[in-house]
Amino acid sequence: MITYELPEDLGDKTNVNVKFVNEKGEIYIKLVNIPRDDEGSIIQDEFNNILEGQLRGIENKLKIGSIKFEPQTRQTPAENIPDTVKDTSN
Repeated sequence: MITYELPEDLGDKTNVNVKFVNEKGEIYIKLVNIPRDDEGSIIQDEFNNILEGQLRGIENKLKIGSIKFEPQTRQTPAENIPDTVKDTSN
C-alpha cells in the first residue's frame, strides 16, 4: 500500500512536493499542482482528486517499473531537487 504526505503549511504555493511512501517506508517525491480559487484558497475537493489521481498513476508506474522508491536515508530532500529532474508528469 502506498500513502502520501503533504507539508503542514502550504501557504500560498501553487505546487508542492508530495512524498509518497510504500509499505517498506521507502519514498518517491513528486511535484503536484495545488488548485486555488480566485481568492487564493485551496479548492480542496479538486486537490484531493488530483492527489488520488497521482497516487493511482504512481501505483501504475511502479507496476511497470518506470519509477523506483528509495530508502528515506538515501533520498535527496525535495527542496534540493532541481525542477529539471522532478517527475512532473500527469
